[in-house]
Amino acid sequence: MRRAVFGIVGAGWRAEFFLRAAKELPEFLKVSIVVERNPEKGKRLEEQWGVKVLPDLDAMAACRDEVEFLVMCLSPGVMPKMLARASELGFYVLSETFALDCVDAIEEYYHKIKEPSRVQFAEQYWLRPAHMARLAVIRSGRIGCVTQAQISVGHGYHGVSLLRKYLDVGFENCEIRAWEFANPIVEGPGRDGYPEKEHIVQEKQQFAVLDFGGKWGVFDFTEEQYFSKIRGSRVLIRGDRGEIENNTIRCLRDYKTPVEYTMTRSGSGIDEGLGAPVIEGIQAAGEWLYTNPFKRPRLSDEEIAVADAVWKMHQYVCGGESFYSLEEGCQDQYLDCMIRNAIKSGKSVKTESPSWAKRR
Repeated sequence: MRRAVFGIVGAGWRAEFFLRAAKELPEFLKVSIVVERNPEKGKRLEEQWGVKVLPDLDAMAACRDEVEFLVMCLSPGVMPKMLARASELGFYVLSETFALDCVDAIEEYYHKIKEPSRVQFAEQYWLRPAHMARLAVIRSGRIGCVTQAQISVGHGYHGVSLLRKYLDVGFENCEIRAWEFANPIVEGPGRDGYPEKEHIVQEKQQFAVLDFGGKWGVFDFTEEQYFSKIRGSRVLIRGDRGEIENNTIRCLRDYKTPVEYTMTRSGSGIDEGLGAPVIEGIQAAGEWLYTNPFKRPRLSDEEIAVADAVWKMHQYVCGGESFYSLEEGCQDQYLDCMIRNAIKSGKSVKTESPSWAKRR
């Protein structure tokens, strides 16, 4: 299959993940155009990344033949309007996820999209190597029927997305109880590195339990967790024949023979390895659970996941299957909103089937 040739709308911190992925994977990906209205920033983009820069979507429409689809990397305040406009212009769109304030806003946003089938979400968390390896273990049946997933990995809709993936729930309704706490912590690094001096901040922690009726999702996340060196991520997935705890698999060979495996990363560029730093895959008990689809690039797990989302979008535009639909993205947003509603009310809330779920 030919490489994916796409445009990016937006030129901020998040857009650079897609630009780096394309730079490292020229045989798979190519960014042909970036939309950026600031002329000075546009000039820097041209010089740094060697891409054509246009000021707006209308100018992009005049160059439609130069892109298969658009990747939207914009702020939450701008994204809905721009995504709706791109849909009006007939583009296929891979949209970065973004937060909406309430259920009504999600409904309004969904119904403004002219052609929902042309939109997929760049919800990349489940495409990270470790999560893909865990999903492979679940699909193998090794831990049996999964009834519980506890996730402390990503905020809001990202965490919800992982819960739905691990529990294999789509648009089923659930009952939610949720709480928010404030905990003191030494402020850690952010996107721009460490603060100038040490001081204590109050980090918010959200904790929610989602009861899908026979399946339980536990969401737990703190604001500092993404960059903090003293707040780790945790995953616990439980089935009737075993569990996955972070990178450890516990299961049964038969009802009286428990076994335990560790998922290990294989790659190069570590210690005496002289190759480029890259993950080749993840294995356990002599079985490959995940292999890097791009083999050799100097990309982080997040950038590999981003590249995978772009490649899946390319396959979708070429006639392949949907991999993360507009409806799925809306469902993640909806459950995130309902968690916040449960926190605010202090009571359990029950979800209902929204319009996008009824169309499935």
